[in-house]
Amino acid sequence: MAPPVEDRLGSLVYDATGYLGLTIMAPDVAAGPAGGSTADETTAQSVGQVSYFGRFTVDEVAGVVTHHVAGNLHSDAGAAAEYRHPYTLNGNRLTLQWPADDDGSAASLTWVREPDPPAEALTDAHRQLFGAYRIDSVTRHTTDAYEVDIGQYDDGYLIYTPSGQMSVHLLAAGRAPYDGESPANNETLLRTAHYFGPFSLNEMAGCITCPGPRDQGYLLHQPAGSEEAPDARPTEVRRYYEMTDTHLILRPPRHRDEEGREVITAFRWERLSPR
Repeated sequence: MAPPVEDRLGSLVYDATGYLGLTIMAPDVAAGPAGGSTADETTAQSVGQVSYFGRFTVDEVAGVVTHHVAGNLHSDAGAAAEYRHPYTLNGNRLTLQWPADDDGSAASLTWVREPDPPAEALTDAHRQLFGAYRIDSVTRHTTDAYEVDIGQYDDGYLIYTPSGQMSVHLLAAGRAPYDGESPANNETLLRTAHYFGPFSLNEMAGCITCPGPRDQGYLLHQPAGSEEAPDARPTEVRRYYEMTDTHLILRPPRHRDEEGREVITAFRWERLSPR
């Protein structure tokens, strides 16, 4: 039996209502190249990752959890795949068994559960936020209300957990199976977003700096791992938020587009987990 490998970076999020997001990064992806990423290096980093989202079901009698994949970072991996993993729970550790290879060898991954914060540390806004969301639409307009065309995503999940972790998975439109055994640069660089890490919520009553008139404050995402190389990865992502019973709208800070216009972008997410 091979010794355990402890240098992987990853996140596995199970929402209480049956949604999941999984990302695993290989060591060379986590380390990244020195001095910036070329297109070839970006391709290599993408190949070294596993990232998908969907639903899950648990067969407690058989001791098996099944991941029902709705979307995958790698288009050849299949968006309708089902992965069956025998599991064991030991305290705060979850071990998932992977299917055996052709030579009979099999791997297992052990995950450590993040602790939930004390109940008194959570506000009503936290409790309203927790859960799973699916991307609905992306819109953009200038500060003087002129609509700007912007590409849409094919699919995507966003999950916030009571333990203070978030998992983001967005798939670009127009993705197709790879022409070869691995993606070409133009296939890899299609617009996707896959990252995970802790987050914090900051409520701001009557926010006058928020880009949206109904924004209630902002979220800070702190990516611990993503599809971007570490040299290009932000340490903090600010998203102003507007929450309703059915949707979550996230707005990045105002910025200037390629034409020099000051624009406001809004990501509209549909709530999947009932409140």
